[in-house]
Amino acid sequence: MNNLMMTVVGNVMRDVDLRLTGDGDPVASFRVASNTRRFDRESERWIEGVTHYLSVTCWRTLATNVANSIKKRMLVGRMRSREVERPCGDGSHAVRYQDIEAYAVGPDLARGTADFTRVKSASVAENETRVIADVMAAAAIAEEDGDDISGDMRDGRALASA
Repeated sequence: MNNLMMTVVGNVMRDVDLRLTGDGDPVASFRVASNTRRFDRESERWIEGVTHYLSVTCWRTLATNVANSIKKRMLVGRMRSREVERPCGDGSHAVRYQDIEAYAVGPDLARGTADFTRVKSASVAENETRVIADVMAAAAIAEEDGDDISGDMRDGRALASA
């Protein structure tokens, strides 16, 4: 099955709603308003086009990162269409929703600047902590033994291979 991939540039309409599924996976949702503008040369003014309001869903790590950082952003995601039967008088009618399931969210650098900070997973952070502890222990042992470890230093950090 092919997915429709799209880029939406718009304004976030409400705060991100972050919740957990029954399995404990984070899921974030928010609404984006996007419209077009064009310059009308005859009237020499900008003309607003139709505004589209879209629901956005983010899962797992993306959900957590979006909830912690989203303001006015650019959004890249997969279009999802769903149809729901709604009661109407004696019968019902179908309502079609167009949503976006985001796989990446980022700033529109044409509108401003960004300061990106990579989030480390718990296992990577734990591994780095262990490596630092091992290097510090090796340096302490070498210092106790009177070994010169200055040749093993680069950029102020001891080499882990020592």
